[in-house]
Amino acid sequence: MATNKEWALKMIPVLVRWAQGAWDKPHYYSDLTAAVGHKTNQIGNVMGTIQDVIDDLQKQSGKKIPTLNCLVFSKSSDLPSDGFDYVIKNYSKLSPDSKKGEVRKLNLQAHLYDWNWVLNSLGLQPAKIFSSDDLSKMKSTAHGVGGEGKEHKSIKEYICSHPESIGIKKVVAAMTEHDLLSGDRLDVYFECRENKHIAIEVKPSSSPEYDITRGIFQCVKYQAVMDAARVADYGNYNNEVILVMAGVMSDKNKQLANDLAIHYIEQFNILE
Repeated sequence: MATNKEWALKMIPVLVRWAQGAWDKPHYYSDLTAAVGHKTNQIGNVMGTIQDVIDDLQKQSGKKIPTLNCLVFSKSSDLPSDGFDYVIKNYSKLSPDSKKGEVRKLNLQAHLYDWNWVLNSLGLQPAKIFSSDDLSKMKSTAHGVGGEGKEHKSIKEYICSHPESIGIKKVVAAMTEHDLLSGDRLDVYFECRENKHIAIEVKPSSSPEYDITRGIFQCVKYQAVMDAARVADYGNYNNEVILVMAGVMSDKNKQLANDLAIHYIEQFNILE
């Protein structure tokens, strides 16, 4: 059975990846354990060990090293748990707004830091989700998905008619094939009460893994375009993008979606 230190050394490269590329996205303790295949309800102990490893390296090198621990949040608060007192004294006594400010400051420091020497010093490899060959293959096949199939069309139309099937409520307008100002076209689009607009990207069960990856990046694009549209139309609304797939999300794509804070629903079925 692996020790807390062994798990900590597996988690540090994941945390470094988040610090470098997704420091401003929400990551949860369950995301971190899933990324390394650790099933535990004692994540606090491992987080403490991660900080111990960083502190030991800091003492040995004489270099100031930012904390990685505040990159991970509790789902109940969208903030690090009060166990973060181990890193920042009296963190638990701060107001929620003060906690958010402190966490953002520390995460920005982690984002701006050069972590390569830390990984090298600890004998660790970067936690890459995809290899260079994987990425090249994705790019070369990105335009080979083909036209819309029957299943894709059926799922789109069903979700549009049954938004509750994916947990969407208070819909005031619903449509398929909705055009964005960028020229992109959404599979399904909802406008809801309380100033909320929701875009749905649909992937049928026949979609290969690279097309699911492509769908994740499409969601990133749609979110950015919809947010930018608020400037153009002087809008006052919040946007959300959801990836709905009939198949199962691979472990690699789950990590990518979690890193990019993409909301996804897998194994979607049309209920007759």
